[in-house]
Amino acid sequence: MNFFKAATTSVPLLEISAPLWRQLIEHLRQQGAGLRESGAFLLGRKTDSSRMMTQFLPYEWLQADALQRDYVSLTAASFAKLWDVCRAEDLVVVADVHTHRFGAGQSRSDMANPMVALKGHIALIIPRFAQGTIRLNDVGLYVYQGNHAWVSHNGLDVSRVLHIDGKE
Repeated sequence: MNFFKAATTSVPLLEISAPLWRQLIEHLRQQGAGLRESGAFLLGRKTDSSRMMTQFLPYEWLQADALQRDYVSLTAASFAKLWDVCRAEDLVVVADVHTHRFGAGQSRSDMANPMVALKGHIALIIPRFAQGTIRLNDVGLYVYQGNHAWVSHNGLDVSRVLHIDGKE
């Protein structure tokens, strides 16, 4: 699969329905309560050129204490549960998302520890612990290239690769 090609064309790399996007942001907002990071795996369908999110699986559903530190922490058992859900529902992980206190930039830890360390994996970062209005150009979108390298999409560039279907 050539994810770099998809990321540089006008075809969105990741598509999410507007109602599901709002539900995801609201969950992240409530779970973090403006005090801590929250996150989820985005599940759905994948083709060679794009991914369609159909549901999300919050980190705390996989591991009760995933959000108890200043950062997200998942054990191997959590990933085993994730893969079980994917198999049972015939879905794949199309991306992951988590919040940061301030901006949507990757931390050193984010860069060094992708949630799924496969080339082409997408990571989204939502600023301000998802509090207030979250516009698409507030979001950081990062495509893993392997060997701790990422292609970054920020600001207006995000709307080229992330499409919210039916967004008002």
